[in-house]
Amino acid sequence: MTSSDPVTRHFPNHLAAVIRWGDPETAYQAVLTVARAGLGSVEITSGTPRAFELIRRLRDEVEDSCVVGAGTITDAALALKAVESGAQYLVTPYLVPEAAAVAREAELMLVMGATTPSEIAQAQALGAGLVKVFPAAPIGGPAYIQAVRGPMPDVPLWVSGGVGIKDVAQYLKAGVQVVGLTNDLFRPEILTSGAWDRLTDLCQQALAEAGVRAEVPAAT
Repeated sequence: MTSSDPVTRHFPNHLAAVIRWGDPETAYQAVLTVARAGLGSVEITSGTPRAFELIRRLRDEVEDSCVVGAGTITDAALALKAVESGAQYLVTPYLVPEAAAVAREAELMLVMGATTPSEIAQAQALGAGLVKVFPAAPIGGPAYIQAVRGPMPDVPLWVSGGVGIKDVAQYLKAGVQVVGLTNDLFRPEILTSGAWDRLTDLCQQALAEAGVRAEVPAAT
């Protein structure tokens, strides 16, 4: 994570694991598993109970081995809580100018949600270092990204929303910088059963789709 490019620093493997889950301890064990598996970046959404506490815990545990962000930031109050928790980047689901102001003041990477080309341009104008095209799958998937790339070839893009592990390589080929994985990584049956070995396997599959080979660190 020493690259001069902020996107690469925050998402070294072009992947982000995005969790929203009702039980905070299960959510913590899941994101800790993903961090230890070497995925590189984790987003804990504000809809997860005690989300900001979990961000603090995870940052203390993983230190510099994984980047930890706060997601579903929909107003300035949540943005400020995320900054106070030690989040290293902020993610909004749509255009949230007040979150942009907080990120700018805190000098944090801002990932702002957008759908249409006009919204993508607005997000970049507001200071987004990365624009999250959401929900990516329902609006056309990789074909939509390729179409947007025509008039907007230089805007750094993240995709999430209905994106599966098997789709990672195709989205990266279409020109996105980051693929966000939610339900296809944090599968309910895995989280409810605590099948952390299975979650580690899915991380390795995602890394392989992204063209990355990573060794799983030994459990401590």
